[in-house]
Amino acid sequence: MPGRNAALYLSLGVVLVYCAVALFAPVIAPFDPFVIAGPPLAPPDAAHLLGTNDLAQDIFSRLIWGTRATMLLGFLGAVVSVVIGTAVGIISGYYGGKVDEAVMRFLDVMMTIPFFPLLLVLTIFFRPGIYVTAVIMGLLGGLGSVRIIRSQVLSLAVADFVVGTKALGARDGYIMARHILPNVLPLVGVKFVTSAQHFMLVGIGLGFLGMGDPNVVDWGQMIERASKNGGIVLGLWWWLIPPGLAVTVISLALAWFAYACEERINPRFQVMRV
Repeated sequence: MPGRNAALYLSLGVVLVYCAVALFAPVIAPFDPFVIAGPPLAPPDAAHLLGTNDLAQDIFSRLIWGTRATMLLGFLGAVVSVVIGTAVGIISGYYGGKVDEAVMRFLDVMMTIPFFPLLLVLTIFFRPGIYVTAVIMGLLGGLGSVRIIRSQVLSLAVADFVVGTKALGARDGYIMARHILPNVLPLVGVKFVTSAQHFMLVGIGLGFLGMGDPNVVDWGQMIERASKNGGIVLGLWWWLIPPGLAVTVISLALAWFAYACEERINPRFQVMRV
């Protein structure tokens, strides 16, 4: 499917460009995102590609640094989420019985607590930095990953190759590492991408509500300040549109990349195309 392959590679290219911008933000950004770089509310020109905000800070530089914060929240949170979800999901699905029952009942209780309100309460009371925030998001988000991985492991645990390996006297740890884990890795990869997209949007939401790390620049803060201080009323498009557009592009790229990957590994999509 040339069209689907093109969309897959395009979305991957967009994600890689964002990652490169985040990695090389100190080199790409012409100004420190917190310093006065020119007159306030100046329109775009050669010195300030996206103009300045009400504090005379260079918007292009803040957009570049905001990419680093947003990608960090998304990917670090996703790493924590899939590591926890994969480990607990494999153990729960493989052993079954009382172990699985205990894990499922714990998840049933925790899943009744709304994710974002709980995260909001934690950030209000503890005001964690960006790294701790990402870890907290991953811990809370990993609960949903457990169910997804467990459902796959339940079927793998009774597969012939697993039962045969058990009969040969292989240890449980060996079976889970050498036979179960490789078979769930494609699902883990898709879950990682969707989790990264979700956590990026959650982090932007926290920034918009003023709950982000004040020591870093993120797109949510930029959108909130622009909307609150006249960016919309005064028609200062260069203040409001760039962060909003950056959010939209990376979110769509991650969503399409996850869909394209799932389309390749999920047999239901193969049946639908026949």
